[in-house]
Amino acid sequence: MTTSDIPDPTATGYLSNITGETKAQFEEGQAPILGHDSLSRKWPRKHGRAGGSGRVQAFGPMRDLPVLGRAQGGKDGSIVMEDSAIDWTFRPADLQGVKNAFAVFVTGDSMVPKYKNQDLAYVHPTKPPRRGRFVLVETAEHTGFIKQFVKWDGQDLVLKQYNPAHEIRLPREQVLRVLLVIGSLDS
Repeated sequence: MTTSDIPDPTATGYLSNITGETKAQFEEGQAPILGHDSLSRKWPRKHGRAGGSGRVQAFGPMRDLPVLGRAQGGKDGSIVMEDSAIDWTFRPADLQGVKNAFAVFVTGDSMVPKYKNQDLAYVHPTKPPRRGRFVLVETAEHTGFIKQFVKWDGQDLVLKQYNPAHEIRLPREQVLRVLLVIGSLDS
């Protein structure tokens, strides 16, 4: 199949190129395209929320997720963790209904290519960190940074940094909390 074999959905009579059950599904807004219908956002039941309509939106309709981190002056690229929102953003689907969820702005380039300066990182406050996933570490001084979680090794938190590549070890008494980053939005 070449790109010339793919029908243009904006072309007149496009639906006439679709036959049978698929045509009926498309006309009713239920066509299976990439696992879901991009027109109605109707996902297969396995992707729906329990007890819900099965509809999932990428982001909530309101800017109700607080942004609690801002860039700190200096070369270390730390994030100052605030008690109150410095901004508000749209809540992604994975944080819908999650109490105390928040976002932070990434600072610096220590985690490029995964996270770039000024990307918005979404943080789940109760999911535990898992090996290989990315976490926001808040220190006892209320600064934070995003790194890749390796493990707890006795009383040390072990993290991986990309740029420059090296392992970071923090004593448990310097760590206030370790929170799972569930996604990001490019700046």
